[in-house]
Amino acid sequence: MRHFFLSLAMGLLLLWAEPAAAENPRTCAEQTIHDEAHRARVWRYSWTGINAALMIGAFVAVPLVHKEERPDWIVSGAGSAINVATTWFWPLRVEAAAEELASRPVGERERHVRRLVLESAEDEHDRVTWPWHLANFGVSALGGGIIAFGYGHYQSGLITTLVGTALGSTQIFTQPTRLPLTCPAAQLTVSPSLVLLRAPDLSPTGAALSLTGTF
Repeated sequence: MRHFFLSLAMGLLLLWAEPAAAENPRTCAEQTIHDEAHRARVWRYSWTGINAALMIGAFVAVPLVHKEERPDWIVSGAGSAINVATTWFWPLRVEAAAEELASRPVGERERHVRRLVLESAEDEHDRVTWPWHLANFGVSALGGGIIAFGYGHYQSGLITTLVGTALGSTQIFTQPTRLPLTCPAAQLTVSPSLVLLRAPDLSPTGAALSLTGTF
C-alpha cells in the first residue's frame, strides 16, 4: 500500500512539473504553445479525475442509501459521467497544436506557428463564453429536473442543479486562456505568404480588441 501511494504521488508530481526544455531552442511563439499545451493537459487530466471521482462516489453510494434516494445518486453519477466524457474526449485545440508543431521539421515551424497560436487562442476564449455556461446550467438543470419532477425529490433536485452548475462553472473559469497574452505579438513572425482568415491585426492593441470581442 505504501508503494502504491508513493507511485501515485510521483505520478502527480510528474504531471504538474513543467516538461524539460527541448534540445533545439524554441522561439517565443513556439514556447508559448508548448507551455499552454502543458497547462491545458494538466487542466484536462485534473478535471477528468475530479469528475470521475464524483461519478464513482455516486455509484458506490447507491447500495448504501435508502431505496427512495437511489435514483438521485444514479442521476448525479450519470451527470458526472457526461462531464468525464466531454472533458477527456474534447481537449483544447492547443494540445493538438503543440503536437503538430513538434512533428514538423524545425525549418518549417515558423510558417505554421502563428496560425496555430491564433487557432488555439480563439478556441480557448470561445470555450469560456456565455454559451458554455448556459450549456453547463442546462445539463445540471436536466439532471435536477429528472430528480425533482420524475421522482418528486424537489430539494435534492434543486441541490443537484446548484452544485452541478457551480462545479461546471468552476471548471470553465479555471480553463487556461493565456495564449495571446504570454508572448509579444511582434515575435509571432511568419512567412509573408501566410493568409490569416481571422484577426489579421496582431499589434498589441489589435490583439487586445480581438480578445475582448470573444467574450
